[in-house]
Amino acid sequence: MNNILKKLIKIFKPWFAVDSRALGIFRIIFGFLCLSDILRRWDFIDIFYTQASIIQSSITSSSYKNFTLLNTFTSSWEVHLFFLVGIIFSLMLILGYKTKLSQIMCAVIIISIHNRAIMLENAADFFMNCMLIWTVFLPLGITFSIDSLSKTLKEYKENSVDDLNNRELGINKFKTIYSFAYFCMIYQVATIYVFTGIDKTGYDWMNGSAVYKMFQLDTFLTPVGYFLRDYITYPVSKFFTYSTLGIEYMAPIILFIPFYSYILRFFFVIIYSIFHISIRVAIKVGLFSYVLMCTFVLLIDTYFIEKLKSFILHRYKKDKYVLFYDSDCGFCHYSVRIIKRLDVFHRLVFADKTYDGAKPSNLDEMLNVTALLYNPLKNAVWTRHQVFGKVLILLPFGFLLGWIFFIPGISILFGKAYDIIAARRTDVSKFLGLPACDLKNRPNVVSNTEKLVSALYKKNILFLKKIMNVSLLTILLISSINYSLAANDGVNDLMEDYGFGKNYFRHNQTLKKIAFYPRMIQRWNMFSPTVLSTDKVVIVEATLSNGDVIDPFTGKKPVLDSVDYNILWQDHNQFWRKFFSRVTKKGRKNVVNRFETWLKRYNNTYFDHNLNGNKIRQVKIWSLSQRNKDVNSKSNYRVSKKLLNSKQDSKSKKINKKKKIK
Repeated sequence: MNNILKKLIKIFKPWFAVDSRALGIFRIIFGFLCLSDILRRWDFIDIFYTQASIIQSSITSSSYKNFTLLNTFTSSWEVHLFFLVGIIFSLMLILGYKTKLSQIMCAVIIISIHNRAIMLENAADFFMNCMLIWTVFLPLGITFSIDSLSKTLKEYKENSVDDLNNRELGINKFKTIYSFAYFCMIYQVATIYVFTGIDKTGYDWMNGSAVYKMFQLDTFLTPVGYFLRDYITYPVSKFFTYSTLGIEYMAPIILFIPFYSYILRFFFVIIYSIFHISIRVAIKVGLFSYVLMCTFVLLIDTYFIEKLKSFILHRYKKDKYVLFYDSDCGFCHYSVRIIKRLDVFHRLVFADKTYDGAKPSNLDEMLNVTALLYNPLKNAVWTRHQVFGKVLILLPFGFLLGWIFFIPGISILFGKAYDIIAARRTDVSKFLGLPACDLKNRPNVVSNTEKLVSALYKKNILFLKKIMNVSLLTILLISSINYSLAANDGVNDLMEDYGFGKNYFRHNQTLKKIAFYPRMIQRWNMFSPTVLSTDKVVIVEATLSNGDVIDPFTGKKPVLDSVDYNILWQDHNQFWRKFFSRVTKKGRKNVVNRFETWLKRYNNTYFDHNLNGNKIRQVKIWSLSQRNKDVNSKSNYRVSKKLLNSKQDSKSKKINKKKKIK
C-alpha cells in the first residue's frame, strides 16, 4: 500500500512541486509587471480614478460587490498617494524585501485600482487579479530576495577567507516547494486556454477567417499588425486560425500530463511564448500577453535550471576573479559576505594578504588603502570604486548598474566617496556594530533565536497555517471552477449539443460573490464566439475659444468619415480604447455627460499641447462605426456615426446609413 501511495505521489508531483528559484525569478518579473501596471495609469488618475473623474465611484446596491479602497480615498491627492504606496510596495516585491507584506499590499492596491474603474478593465486585469490572489499563498521571497539574503547572513557568519570560499556554507540552497497554491496557478493558466478555445464557436473560427477578421480591426492593430495586414490572405488566415484553436485546446493537456512533464512544459514555455509574443506584436492586448508569459517561469523544471547553471559554471570555470580585501575590517568582511551570496555562478575567489595564488606584485601596500580585484587570466587589476563596478558586472544582472561606476566624471565622484569610506572604515564598522579587527579569533556562531521557541509550538502553528491556507484556496478554486463553467457560453452550448439542456451549468450565488469580490472573473471570451466585425471609435469635435474646430486628442481637424488606421489617433494605450468602445453602449449617458464636462473643464491640462493656449468651449462627441469587409470580398462599408451628447440621443438616427460601395 505504501509503495502504491509513493508511486501516486511521484506521478502527480509535477502538479504541486515548484523550484524555489523559479519562484524568485517569477517574483521579480511579476513585481515589474505590478509596477508597470500602476505607472501606466499614473497620468490617468485625475481622468478616471478620482471623485471628479469621468468614471464616477459608486456604492452598488447589488449583492455582488467588488473590493476597492478607492471608494474611500477619492480626492486627487489621496489617490496619488495611494498609487505612490503601490509603487513603493511593487519595488519592495521586486527586491524581495518584506516579501509577504509586499505581496499582500500589491494585491490590495492593484485590485483596488482595477475595481475602481471597471469600465476600463480587460482580460489582463482579470488574470492579474487572479495571480495576485493565488501567489499570496506562495513563498515568493524564498530565493533571490533581500529577505533570503538577510536570513542566510544571520544563520551563518563566515569568520575567515576559507569560510567565504566554501560554497556549501552560507548559501541559500534551492528547494522544491510543494504547494496547493501552485496547483491552483496551473489550473488558472489552463482554464484561460481551454475556455477561450471552447468559446470560439463562431463561423469565422470554424471556416478559418477569424485571424483575417482580426487584422481588419484598425482600432486593435499595432504598426506591425497594420504592416502585416496585406499579407493575411485566406489560406494564411486558415492556418493561423486553426493553429490558434489547436494551441488553446492542447494547453491543459500539456500542463496536466504528469509523465515527462519537465520536457512537455519546457516545450510549452517556448511555443506559447512565441504565440503570445506574436499576438502582442501585432495586436493591442494591453498587459495580457506579458502577465500570462510571466507565469511560464513557474513551469520551468529543476532539471533545466540545473542544466543552465552547470553550463554557465563550466563556461566561467577558468575565468575567475580574485577579490582581495582587508579581512580584519568588519565592514569590509560583511560586504564581502553579501557579495558571496550574490555570486550565484562562482565568478569570484575571496582572498586577503595571505593568499598564496597568483596576485599583483604590490598587493600588501595596496590593501592598506583599497580593495583589489584581480583577473589572473588577463592580468587585469581594478581598485577603489572600480572594484565594486566590476564585481556588479560579474553578478547576475549586475551589469544594469555596474557600468555607472565607469562613466567619466561620475567615476571621479564614486572614487572620492570610496576614499572617504575606506579611510574611515574602522569608524563605519563600529557604527554598524561590526567588529573592526580580529575576525579570525571569533567563533562561528549560529543564531539561537529559533531555539527559544518550542519546537512543538512551531510545528502546531505551521500545521494550522497550512490547514487555513488549503481551506481558503479550496474555496477560491471551487468558486473559480463554478464561475468558469457558468460564465463561458461555449461550455453550456457544448452541454446542450450533448443533450443536457440549456444552461446546464449555473452560477452558485455564494460562490459568485466570492469570485466577484476580488474580481477573479473567469469569463475568457477574448475574440469569442466570433471576432468583432465592426470598428468603433469615438471622435471629439471641439470648438475652441478662438473659433477653431479640432479634435483635441490629435490637434487636427476631426475626421468623421473614416476609421482607417492611418486616420485614427494612435498615441494612446488600452484605457482610451476601452473607454471609447464602452461609452457608446446603452445606459452610458451619465458617463457621456461627465466626459463632456471633463473636456470643457477650465483646469483640464490634458490637451494643452494641442490647444495652443485656447480653451474648449463646445464639444460634440461622435460615435463612428464601420463594418469591415469579409474575407475575399472587395466590398467596403460606409462609416456610420451618431452624436452621443445630443439631447435627442434617444432618437439617435444615423447620419450616414450603412451602404455597400461596390
